[in-house]
Amino acid sequence: MQLTPATKRKLTSFAIALLGPSLACGVYPFLFVVPYGHMWHAHVNGLIIGILLGIAVSFGELYLFKTRIRRLRFSLFIICQTLFYVAAINASLFGVVTVHRILAHNSTLAFETSSASLAAYFGSDEFLTVNLYTLVLVFAVGFLRVVNRMLGQNALFLFLTGKYHRPVEEERVFMFLDIKASTTIAEKIGHTRYHAFLNDFFYDITPAIIESKGEIYRYVGDEVIVTWPRDRGLRDANCIHCYFRIAKTIAGISAQYEKNYGFTPGFRAGFHIGMVTSGLIGDIKRDVAFNGDTVNTTARIRSECTTAGRDLLFSGDLLNRLQASDLPALENIGRIKLRGKEEEIELYSVKDAA
Repeated sequence: MQLTPATKRKLTSFAIALLGPSLACGVYPFLFVVPYGHMWHAHVNGLIIGILLGIAVSFGELYLFKTRIRRLRFSLFIICQTLFYVAAINASLFGVVTVHRILAHNSTLAFETSSASLAAYFGSDEFLTVNLYTLVLVFAVGFLRVVNRMLGQNALFLFLTGKYHRPVEEERVFMFLDIKASTTIAEKIGHTRYHAFLNDFFYDITPAIIESKGEIYRYVGDEVIVTWPRDRGLRDANCIHCYFRIAKTIAGISAQYEKNYGFTPGFRAGFHIGMVTSGLIGDIKRDVAFNGDTVNTTARIRSECTTAGRDLLFSGDLLNRLQASDLPALENIGRIKLRGKEEEIELYSVKDAA
């Protein structure tokens, strides 16, 4: 059975979420138990607790925290996330300790859950230490994940590693994608609902962008700018197929948009490849910026979609770098002089892209 990219991504996320708590709980005995005498069962218990907690983390990250909880303001989201993991920690700890005591004392579940010694354990310093240790780790990881999402894809990692501390030149693929008739939509449904609509749209198309190996660079009004390092964007025509994955996603949930807003959103996209200068800019608000003619040209190509009557346009420069076998049937739009540009550029579309 061949796994879909979405399934592979979920399995990878599940494995990472499972591995983290397992390692953290496996390390715990070395920090707090071994110094006071080696007990092999402490390592086994820690590993089992870590696995159970990892399953809870995976459920939270993949499902629970992608529901309406994600709409909560930052502080409430962190509180809800922390409370969920506190409950998961204590449920895992209770289950493992109870089973351990049944096996160690050769007793029954009824006896151990009603015994004074078990009640004493859950009021002991060790129990509080385990809770505090696990809670600090989970809170720290959750906080960093939320901050990374707020800063942008991999932005926190780039800041920490200093990749763009000094400007560098690199070749990248860009996609500018915006929503059709956004001004009319805003006037029709009101600005508050329009904001909710944009939030839903950007949230819904994110998995398709990630599946296409793209990086969300910036949101500008009703527009999202996506970029790929050269090799990642060209491989299997990931950049172009990103458009069709987004189209498939929106078509699959069109009934939901019709119910909530009375319409299904349409969109247009322009693509281009070229050299850009990449680096950190700003002082009190730091950001990774991509500067150069490539970015401006991509924006002009997206604007040309309206004039050409096409939902998808990309440059001849990009086509020349792609494998023809990775692309659907093409349509040559011709050489066009883009607004604000001196030289003409050859543009292509995909037949029946709509």
